[in-house]
Amino acid sequence: MYSDEMVYRDYLSEWLKGRRYNIGSQTYKVCESYIRSQINPMLGHLHLSQLNPMILQHFSNALKDKGLADTSVRRILSIIYASLNTAEKMQLISKNYVSLISRPKIKRRDLKVWNVEEVQLFLKFAAKDPYTYIAFHLALLTGMRQGEILGLRWIDVDINNQFLSVRQTLSHDGKEFIPGAKTPSSIRSIALDIGTVNILKRHRQRLNKDRESNASYTDSGLVVCTRLGKKITPRALMNVWYQLLDESQLDRITFHDLRHTHASLLLRNNVHPKIISERLGHSSIQITMDAYSHLLPNIQEDAAAMLGRTIFGVNAK
Repeated sequence: MYSDEMVYRDYLSEWLKGRRYNIGSQTYKVCESYIRSQINPMLGHLHLSQLNPMILQHFSNALKDKGLADTSVRRILSIIYASLNTAEKMQLISKNYVSLISRPKIKRRDLKVWNVEEVQLFLKFAAKDPYTYIAFHLALLTGMRQGEILGLRWIDVDINNQFLSVRQTLSHDGKEFIPGAKTPSSIRSIALDIGTVNILKRHRQRLNKDRESNASYTDSGLVVCTRLGKKITPRALMNVWYQLLDESQLDRITFHDLRHTHASLLLRNNVHPKIISERLGHSSIQITMDAYSHLLPNIQEDAAAMLGRTIFGVNAK
């Protein structure tokens, strides 16, 4: 039964409450912020039945006129779409019209990655500070996200069996640790190379010495922490990151591009995309293939050349 009387603001409030335990806390905060700052002021007073294509298109255009980025507009429209999709299933509206309006097209940013020599050079500069070095090392050698790295605990690291588990993340604002990960598939185990294992061993020995020699030391149990054992916030890590980029004079990439660098180096070394997908915590191998498909032509050329040499010999023409 359709509801001509229900105001969208009231419906959104109840809809978001129902979503609270089905989405991550960061996603919830983003949704709540967009609803409060953008959706309710322009659409909240309308009845559900009034959310027709013309009204929704005008709303989308108004967001662009306010100067919001295309990515932000699409996220806001995605929230409206999800909420109205539920309303349609509950027979509160006859149709979800968001799918009929024109949305901003997002141009995918070309991935910027470093090659092996650039990775090695960067890590040499990063090694000047062993307390932040471990974060950059893990980003490059495991492909973990920043929040996953800053939330990693020693209880999540199995030195003997050479793997770690992603079980919690540090929030973007650095204020809280969030159990789990970005998505269910992001909760995963990642195999470690022997070099990384040895670096982790030395890092733990360093922290043990800090704890024994400093009465102010706080044992947070974190792998990435200050010399006093406290968490390192995303803001603090980014300050070091930008300083290292300036000092090394390498091509400027984002911290998240270290994750892409990890994936690209694995692909170029003929690691199966399924393994890469598991290491990155993607929900499907298709996400991995879509993200890194531009690297595949070169890999296919290398594979073809290798097969030709195998069958016809080194000097085959």
